[in-house]
Amino acid sequence: MNMLPLILQTWVVMFLVISPTLFAASVSRVDSYSSARKRHLKEKVRKMFYHAYENYLTHAFPHDELKPLTKSFTDSLSELGNLKLEHLPQDYNGSALSLIESLSSLVIMGNNTEFERGVLWLSENLTFDVDARVNLFECNIRVLGGLVSAHILATDSANRLVQGSYNNQLLTLAEDLGRRFLPAFNTPTGLPYAWINLKDI
Repeated sequence: MNMLPLILQTWVVMFLVISPTLFAASVSRVDSYSSARKRHLKEKVRKMFYHAYENYLTHAFPHDELKPLTKSFTDSLSELGNLKLEHLPQDYNGSALSLIESLSSLVIMGNNTEFERGVLWLSENLTFDVDARVNLFECNIRVLGGLVSAHILATDSANRLVQGSYNNQLLTLAEDLGRRFLPAFNTPTGLPYAWINLKDI
Protein backbone atom coordinates (compact mmCIF):
# COMPACT_ATOMS: atom_id res chain seq x y z
CA MET A 1 0.00 0.00 0.00
CA ASN A 2 1.46 3.29 -1.09
CA MET A 3 1.71 5.86 1.62
CA LEU A 4 1.95 9.55 1.16
CA PRO A 5 5.44 10.92 1.56
CA LEU A 6 6.09 12.18 5.05
CA ILE A 7 6.35 15.82 3.94
CA LEU A 8 2.98 15.64 2.22
CA GLN A 9 1.39 14.05 5.28
CA THR A 10 2.75 16.89 7.39
CA TRP A 11 1.25 19.49 5.05
CA VAL A 12 -2.13 17.73 5.07
CA VAL A 13 -2.20 17.66 8.87
CA MET A 14 -1.16 21.33 9.08
CA PHE A 15 -3.88 22.27 6.59
CA LEU A 16 -6.51 20.39 8.55
CA VAL A 17 -5.44 22.10 11.78
CA ILE A 18 -5.06 25.64 10.41
CA SER A 19 -7.89 25.85 7.86
CA PRO A 20 -10.77 26.03 10.39
CA THR A 21 -9.02 28.97 12.06
CA LEU A 22 -8.52 30.74 8.74
CA PHE A 23 -12.08 30.01 7.70
CA ALA A 24 -13.45 31.26 11.02
CA ALA A 25 -11.42 34.47 10.74
CA SER A 26 -12.68 34.97 7.20
CA VAL A 27 -16.30 34.41 8.24
CA SER A 28 -15.80 36.76 11.17
CA ARG A 29 -14.60 39.52 8.83
CA VAL A 30 -17.58 38.95 6.50
CA ASP A 31 -19.99 39.01 9.45
CA SER A 32 -18.39 42.18 10.79
CA TYR A 33 -18.68 43.88 7.38
CA SER A 34 -22.27 42.65 6.98
CA SER A 35 -23.26 43.95 10.42
CA ALA A 36 -21.64 47.33 9.77
CA ARG A 37 -23.42 47.58 6.41
CA LYS A 38 -26.77 46.71 7.99
CA ARG A 39 -26.25 49.36 10.67
CA HIS A 40 -25.33 51.92 8.00
CA LEU A 41 -28.40 51.12 5.88
CA LYS A 42 -30.67 51.10 8.94
CA GLU A 43 -29.46 54.57 9.93
CA LYS A 44 -29.83 55.81 6.35
CA VAL A 45 -33.46 54.64 6.21
CA ARG A 46 -34.14 56.24 9.60
CA LYS A 47 -32.74 59.59 8.43
CA MET A 48 -34.72 59.45 5.19
CA PHE A 49 -37.94 58.70 7.08
CA TYR A 50 -37.48 61.57 9.54
CA HIS A 51 -36.49 63.96 6.75
CA ALA A 52 -39.79 63.26 4.98
CA TYR A 53 -41.87 63.10 8.17
CA GLU A 54 -40.58 66.34 9.68
CA ASN A 55 -40.98 68.24 6.41
CA TYR A 56 -44.54 66.98 6.11
CA LEU A 57 -45.32 68.23 9.62
CA THR A 58 -43.68 71.59 8.90
CA HIS A 59 -45.13 72.33 5.47
CA ALA A 60 -48.27 70.24 4.90
CA PHE A 61 -49.82 68.93 8.12
CA PRO A 62 -52.78 68.33 8.64
CA HIS A 63 -53.38 68.03 4.90
CA ASP A 64 -52.86 64.70 3.18
CA GLU A 65 -49.48 65.00 1.51
CA LEU A 66 -46.48 67.26 1.08
CA LYS A 67 -45.50 68.62 -2.32
CA PRO A 68 -41.76 68.76 -1.63
CA LEU A 69 -40.67 71.07 -4.46
CA THR A 70 -43.17 73.82 -3.67
CA LYS A 71 -43.40 73.09 0.07
CA SER A 72 -47.16 73.07 -0.27
CA PHE A 73 -49.74 70.32 0.10
CA THR A 74 -52.40 68.27 -1.56
CA ASP A 75 -55.52 66.63 -0.15
CA SER A 76 -55.18 63.65 -2.42
CA LEU A 77 -58.09 61.61 -1.07
CA SER A 78 -60.49 64.18 -2.51
CA GLU A 79 -58.34 65.57 -5.33
CA LEU A 80 -57.26 62.30 -6.95
CA GLY A 81 -58.88 62.33 -10.39
CA ASN A 82 -60.92 65.36 -9.35
CA LEU A 83 -59.10 68.01 -11.36
CA LYS A 84 -61.95 70.52 -11.06
CA LEU A 85 -61.84 70.09 -7.27
CA GLU A 86 -65.58 69.57 -7.15
CA HIS A 87 -67.45 68.48 -4.04
CA LEU A 88 -64.92 70.04 -1.68
CA PRO A 89 -66.14 72.02 1.30
CA GLN A 90 -64.35 75.31 1.91
CA ASP A 91 -63.12 74.25 5.35
CA TYR A 92 -61.87 70.79 4.34
CA ASN A 93 -58.22 70.38 5.31
CA GLY A 94 -57.64 66.78 4.39
CA SER A 95 -57.39 63.73 6.64
CA ALA A 96 -53.77 63.97 7.89
CA LEU A 97 -53.06 61.05 5.57
CA SER A 98 -49.26 61.18 5.81
CA LEU A 99 -49.44 61.24 9.61
CA ILE A 100 -51.69 58.16 9.59
CA GLU A 101 -49.36 56.36 7.18
CA SER A 102 -46.36 57.23 9.37
CA LEU A 103 -47.75 55.79 12.59
CA SER A 104 -46.69 52.20 11.89
CA SER A 105 -43.15 53.32 11.02
CA LEU A 106 -42.93 55.31 14.24
CA VAL A 107 -43.87 52.21 16.25
CA ILE A 108 -41.42 49.99 14.37
CA MET A 109 -38.62 52.52 14.90
CA GLY A 110 -39.41 52.62 18.59
CA ASN A 111 -40.44 56.29 18.67
CA ASN A 112 -43.32 55.80 21.07
CA THR A 113 -43.34 59.47 22.11
CA GLU A 114 -44.04 60.69 18.57
CA PHE A 115 -46.49 57.85 17.99
CA GLU A 116 -48.46 58.82 21.10
CA ARG A 117 -48.39 62.48 20.06
CA GLY A 118 -49.80 61.54 16.65
CA VAL A 119 -52.51 59.33 18.16
CA LEU A 120 -53.50 62.10 20.57
CA TRP A 121 -53.79 64.65 17.75
CA LEU A 122 -55.84 62.27 15.60
CA SER A 123 -58.17 61.30 18.44
CA GLU A 124 -58.82 64.96 19.30
CA ASN A 125 -58.94 66.50 15.82
CA LEU A 126 -59.63 64.02 13.03
CA THR A 127 -63.23 63.59 12.02
CA PHE A 128 -64.70 61.79 9.07
CA ASP A 129 -68.02 63.57 9.49
CA VAL A 130 -67.25 65.96 6.62
CA ASP A 131 -69.18 66.79 3.48
CA ALA A 132 -66.33 65.72 1.22
CA ARG A 133 -66.23 63.24 -1.63
CA VAL A 134 -63.18 60.98 -1.38
CA ASN A 135 -61.70 58.23 -3.49
CA LEU A 136 -62.92 55.01 -1.89
CA PHE A 137 -59.99 52.81 -2.93
CA GLU A 138 -57.30 55.22 -1.75
CA CYS A 139 -59.13 56.00 1.47
CA ASN A 140 -59.64 52.31 2.14
CA ILE A 141 -56.06 51.13 1.66
CA ARG A 142 -54.32 54.19 3.07
CA VAL A 143 -56.51 55.62 5.84
CA LEU A 144 -58.47 52.58 7.02
CA GLY A 145 -55.46 50.32 6.45
CA GLY A 146 -53.12 52.78 8.16
CA LEU A 147 -55.34 53.10 11.21
CA VAL A 148 -55.84 49.35 11.58
CA SER A 149 -52.17 48.43 11.07
CA ALA A 150 -51.01 51.08 13.56
CA HIS A 151 -53.61 49.85 16.05
CA ILE A 152 -52.36 46.26 15.70
CA LEU A 153 -48.77 47.36 16.27
CA ALA A 154 -49.77 49.56 19.20
CA THR A 155 -51.53 46.70 20.95
CA ASP A 156 -48.72 44.20 20.32
CA SER A 157 -47.08 43.57 23.68
CA ALA A 158 -43.66 43.32 21.99
CA ASN A 159 -43.74 47.04 21.17
CA ARG A 160 -43.80 48.03 24.85
CA LEU A 161 -45.89 51.19 24.50
CA VAL A 162 -46.37 52.99 27.79
CA GLN A 163 -49.13 51.17 29.66
CA GLY A 164 -52.43 53.05 29.55
CA SER A 165 -51.33 55.61 26.97
CA TYR A 166 -53.12 53.91 24.09
CA ASN A 167 -56.84 53.29 24.48
CA ASN A 168 -57.86 51.98 21.04
CA GLN A 169 -58.36 55.49 19.62
CA LEU A 170 -57.17 54.38 16.18
CA LEU A 171 -59.56 51.44 16.17
CA THR A 172 -62.43 53.77 17.05
CA LEU A 173 -61.55 56.04 14.09
CA ALA A 174 -61.21 53.00 11.80
CA GLU A 175 -64.62 51.68 12.78
CA ASP A 176 -66.24 55.06 12.12
CA LEU A 177 -64.59 55.30 8.70
CA GLY A 178 -65.49 51.71 7.80
CA ARG A 179 -69.16 52.38 8.52
CA ARG A 180 -69.04 55.39 6.21
CA PHE A 181 -67.77 53.12 3.42
CA LEU A 182 -70.73 50.73 3.56
CA PRO A 183 -73.11 52.70 1.26
CA ALA A 184 -70.50 52.56 -1.51
CA PHE A 185 -71.01 48.79 -1.71
CA ASN A 186 -74.80 49.04 -2.06
CA THR A 187 -74.80 49.13 -5.86
CA PRO A 188 -76.84 47.40 -8.58
CA THR A 189 -73.76 45.50 -9.80
CA GLY A 190 -72.21 44.70 -6.44
CA LEU A 191 -69.10 46.60 -7.46
CA PRO A 192 -68.37 49.54 -5.15
CA TYR A 193 -68.56 53.12 -6.32
CA ALA A 194 -65.20 54.81 -6.94
CA TRP A 195 -66.16 57.86 -4.88
CA ILE A 196 -68.08 58.27 -1.68
CA ASN A 197 -69.20 61.26 0.35
CA LEU A 198 -68.11 60.65 3.93
CA LYS A 199 -71.13 62.55 5.23
CA ASP A 200 -73.64 60.19 3.60
CA ILE A 201 -74.31 57.52 6.20
